[in-house]
Amino acid sequence: MPVSSLTRPKETPVSRFPYERVGDAELLAALQLGDGDAAGVLWDRYAPLVRKVLRSSLGAGDSAVEDLVQETFIVLLRSSRDVRTGEAIRSYLVSVAVRLVFVELRRRRVRRWVMLTPKGDVPDVPTGPADVDGAVALLALYRLLGHLPDRRRLAFALRFIEGMEIAEVAAALRISESTAKREIVRAKAAILARGRRQEPALWEYLDRWKGDADG
Repeated sequence: MPVSSLTRPKETPVSRFPYERVGDAELLAALQLGDGDAAGVLWDRYAPLVRKVLRSSLGAGDSAVEDLVQETFIVLLRSSRDVRTGEAIRSYLVSVAVRLVFVELRRRRVRRWVMLTPKGDVPDVPTGPADVDGAVALLALYRLLGHLPDRRRLAFALRFIEGMEIAEVAAALRISESTAKREIVRAKAAILARGRRQEPALWEYLDRWKGDADG
């Protein structure tokens, strides 16, 4: 369901300019007045980013991703007045998406504990026929990520899969930059150690990481 259908315009509709000419500050002001058109523009602009963050954290083929994309924007609609500036929309959405991932991972652990699901397999990752090796390696990576504490897993995914800077990872996880860097370093060390023992499909990729000092 498109986000624009969740609300109806009440006041000050967004000008009918091409989307790229409507700034985030103007959209936020209109959204805070209940303008459904503004919600639709923000959905078009930022849903791909939110979806990408969720896929990097849960796995590309995870069945919960689309529901969590919508939940992220529902939170924005309900709490738009908590966003102070248009420049903060992107980081706010990423932060909400990350919090929803925490909730989802916790829910899955509980389901496994009470035997509602037989096992915690990583979902299949859709891929083209030419990238079979990459798909196998990605599945291996998500198996390793599944052994990490949630915050460490998310820090790793945001840094190395999403390519975020340390400051962005820290903001998304609501931790200090030093803590974010520490979590990333520990995640990388754990994946290097366990991957060499358990995941031959990742060996080629792990070799590329050996000399990196990035954290």
